[in-house]
Amino acid sequence: MTDRPPSPPTPTAGPAIADTTIEGRIVATTSQLAASIEESLGCRLDESVFETLLLELDRHGYVEWVSITGTGDYVWDLSDASDRIGDAIARAVVARLESWLEGNAAE
Repeated sequence: MTDRPPSPPTPTAGPAIADTTIEGRIVATTSQLAASIEESLGCRLDESVFETLLLELDRHGYVEWVSITGTGDYVWDLSDASDRIGDAIARAVVARLESWLEGNAAE
């Protein structure tokens, strides 16, 4: 079994330019995202590990894999990723706080 996500409904070769739009969506390849993080934060990512993380985020609905470029790079739709990830973090923090408050109320 492969670690790759299922094929999108209509597989197409995606663009090779970061922050390009496909039908109004913000998209980038794994290597473009890794380069952007390196440039912005000054830390270098192992692209294969980063791609594994992106695949897991795709499985849970935080990013969306839309196509593969002619060179085999994944193209990711990041349009709503920050909102989706932020919401997940907020839910996790609230759940932790509720658990902590319930534990303190029993004392």
